[in-house]
Amino acid sequence: MLSPIVEALERGKIMGFLVPQAYGEKDVLITNVLHQLAQVRTSVYGLSNEQAHSAPTASSLNLTGLLRHCALVAAGWSTMAAQQINMPDVPGDIGEDMDMEDCVAHPATVDETLEFFDRCVTYASEQMESITDLSAPMPIPDAPWFPPELEFWEARWALTHVIGELARHAGHADVIRESIDGKGSYELNDLVDGLDPNREW
Repeated sequence: MLSPIVEALERGKIMGFLVPQAYGEKDVLITNVLHQLAQVRTSVYGLSNEQAHSAPTASSLNLTGLLRHCALVAAGWSTMAAQQINMPDVPGDIGEDMDMEDCVAHPATVDETLEFFDRCVTYASEQMESITDLSAPMPIPDAPWFPPELEFWEARWALTHVIGELARHAGHADVIRESIDGKGSYELNDLVDGLDPNREW
């Protein structure tokens, strides 16, 4: 069964990597966030729990960990952008943020991870849709890696940051999946959408 996000984006009608058409700055930003999330989700299609938890590259990253991390990134940053706060106050069923090491070590099955991922994406979608002013200031999170002289970011900057981070992790997911069974993103997009990867264009 496809994720509601995957169905909503209607990928595969032309090309899985082509972001669906959107109009207006906010809708374009939201659509790009959701598209990157859909690409990350596709990376575990058809894998066993053992495969999805494996770390086949030189790093310790695995696909279930990347999915959980990306879900939390989307939930946290969308909350901060929508509510103009510097610490995300997300629902209890999503839970607190986790570092990458904890996400990678989380024992949840693929199905459990996807259920958590979809719940986070639905929540993030609602938060992003609730943004009424993309120029609204969002206080800088209290973390040592952010420049101390900054006082705030605009909500639009926060959404753009999310797109960049998710795209980077989608690339990580591509490399890990190809290392597991050789399946690339083009093929996986087609398989998820029920299309023949070897069809003629």
